[in-house]
Amino acid sequence: MSQVERASEARGERRMGWVIFGGCMLLVVAVFVFTPGAWSVALPHTLKFDLAPLMAESALVQFHLATVAIALVLGPVQFLLPKGRALHRTFGWIWAAAMLSTAIATFFIRDMRDGQFSPIHIFSVMSLIGVPMALWLARVKVMSHAQAMIGLYVGLVIAGVTAVAPGRVIWNMFFG
Repeated sequence: MSQVERASEARGERRMGWVIFGGCMLLVVAVFVFTPGAWSVALPHTLKFDLAPLMAESALVQFHLATVAIALVLGPVQFLLPKGRALHRTFGWIWAAAMLSTAIATFFIRDMRDGQFSPIHIFSVMSLIGVPMALWLARVKVMSHAQAMIGLYVGLVIAGVTAVAPGRVIWNMFFG
């Protein structure tokens, strides 16, 4: 592949990264638009930040929230970084470790349904299967790797949206 072709491919990948990032932001806006009362809750005068609800939780829940935060922040960064470079690979491994760690932790957090697994645990199973598969695909089929990673990130965002339900830890940290 020539230098010109590589530069063109890199520009296309960056453009796709911005499209994915924009799509994720549109998802957030859609949640606010289609959730009754979401705008009034998210107004700055109703927002606060209090770590007390998190500190009252077990170390496992705190660990889970930390690994989720790492994965949520690194996802958009990965979409924007030039692919295949050392920084993309390094952040990718950190992101994968955070995703696997958070997925494993969720199997020990079952306080929502009296000790039973909840439907949200489906995302944990998907992550435990999807992350190793996506990492393998990076070596053999790059576009499939990209699609798998996008799917995993979207699943993370969807699971995250459910964590902001009234009465849950995140809700109590910002609105409680």
